[in-house]
Amino acid sequence: MHKVHNMHNWISELPEEIGREVIARCSSRRLSDGECLYRLGDAAEECYQVIAGRLKVCTYNHAGQEMVQVYLMAGDCIGDWPLLIDEERMNFVYACGDAEVNVLKKFHFQQLYEKYQEIPKALNRVMARRLRHTFMLAEDACLLPLRQRLARVILRMGHSIGKTDAEGGAIIEDISHDELSKLVGATRQSVGRELKKLEQEGDIEIKYGKLIIKDIAAFGKEYDFLLSLEPVVPEYHSDKSSGDAGD
Repeated sequence: MHKVHNMHNWISELPEEIGREVIARCSSRRLSDGECLYRLGDAAEECYQVIAGRLKVCTYNHAGQEMVQVYLMAGDCIGDWPLLIDEERMNFVYACGDAEVNVLKKFHFQQLYEKYQEIPKALNRVMARRLRHTFMLAEDACLLPLRQRLARVILRMGHSIGKTDAEGGAIIEDISHDELSKLVGATRQSVGRELKKLEQEGDIEIKYGKLIIKDIAAFGKEYDFLLSLEPVVPEYHSDKSSGDAGD
C-alpha cells in the first residue's frame, strides 16, 4: 500500500509564507450533518479546504442509487478542479456530521494562481495523485469481483484512517454496511454477505459501528497486488501532520 501525504492538500504543498497568504484570503463556513456544500451542475465560484469533520463526495444514477467517490478529512482540498477549467460542478459534496471548511473565492484563487508559480506546481502534483487514484479505482471496478473490491476498500481505510492496535490490527470506526456498499457500487445485502465471509475466515471482526482488520499486514499481502497498480491511499496519521487534507 502506497501512502501519500497531502494527497488531496495542495495548500500544504506550498512554501509556508504562500500557504499563509492563501489561508488569509479564505473565510470559514460551518456545515451541519447532511448539509450540501455544492451540487452537480452548480457554477464553480469557490474552492474549499476541510478544517474539521468529514465530507462525502458522491454522485447518483438515474434511479437514485448513490456512489461515494471519496471521503475527505481535515486538511483535504476540494472544488479546485472546476476553477482551473472553468466548468460546472461534477459531483455532490455533503457534510458527514458537523463540519467546517475554509472557503477561497474564485477571484482570490485566480489572483494567487497568477501571482505565485508555486501554486500551479502544487496543484499539478495533487492532480497527478488524484489521477493515479482514479486509475486504481477504475481497474478495481472493471477487473475485480465484489469481494476483492470490498477487501481493498477496507484495506485502504485501515491504512488511511484506521487506528492500529498492539496486535498489528487496524480499527475502522463509524463505518456501516451502507457506506461500504456505496464505495464499491454494490447493494447493501451483497456487501453484507461478503463481509460475513471475510469475518468467518478470520480476516476481519465486525462490531457495532466498528470494523477490525485483525492483521493488516497479512490482509495487505493477500489483496494489495491483485492488479498492476499498487493501491494508493491518503496518509492521515503521519509524523508530519495529524491530518492530510481524501479519493
